[in-house]
Amino acid sequence: MSIDQHGGPYAPGISLRPLLPWLLLASALSTTMMVLGAGRGDKFLPAIAAGLLVALVVGTGLGINAPLWSRTAKLSAPKDAFASIKEALRCNVWLAALVYAWGASALFAVYSLSDVTWRHAFQYGSGAVLFAACLGIYGYRLGRIRNLQVPPLILTLIHGSAAAGGLVYLIGGGKLDTAKGDWAANEVFLWGGFAIVALCVMSAVTQTRVTRS
Repeated sequence: MSIDQHGGPYAPGISLRPLLPWLLLASALSTTMMVLGAGRGDKFLPAIAAGLLVALVVGTGLGINAPLWSRTAKLSAPKDAFASIKEALRCNVWLAALVYAWGASALFAVYSLSDVTWRHAFQYGSGAVLFAACLGIYGYRLGRIRNLQVPPLILTLIHGSAAAGGLVYLIGGGKLDTAKGDWAANEVFLWGGFAIVALCVMSAVTQTRVTRS
């Protein structure tokens, strides 16, 4: 589906498939650069590597969701509206899964391939793997099962609020200004948290605006 410039019907031509190889490559490069930076004790390189990946993920999410927010976009039927919302949200779910998977790989790689140590890396990395797997399975089911309803808005708000709360704690508690080995993990939490909050905001706006239209 697509929205024409004259306010025509929106139909799903939304897909992450053309961008998925590039997103995966960017995730691998980001993880590699974080390992290299951590190995040299360079805190700037991991921050840049993480930030650039998050910018790519958020930009991809905007490219998928923003066309649905246009005031001139009109949906031809409620069925089209539902299909559009569902497909956009499915892409958002996959992007969130990618963020968690990147976070897990970065934690495992940095704390196993560099001299930086942190005793909780495996725990948080495993948790990120679990989140990524659950979101990936849900994204798969959302696309395969036609009568599967989109997630309630409240779940998106809870997810985004939890990530935002983590960012407030991380930044407000001065956790970023540390000489301990968790400094690399904090970069993952910081940028990953920004990505999750942004994706949740986009999901909420997509669902509410298109439903009202």
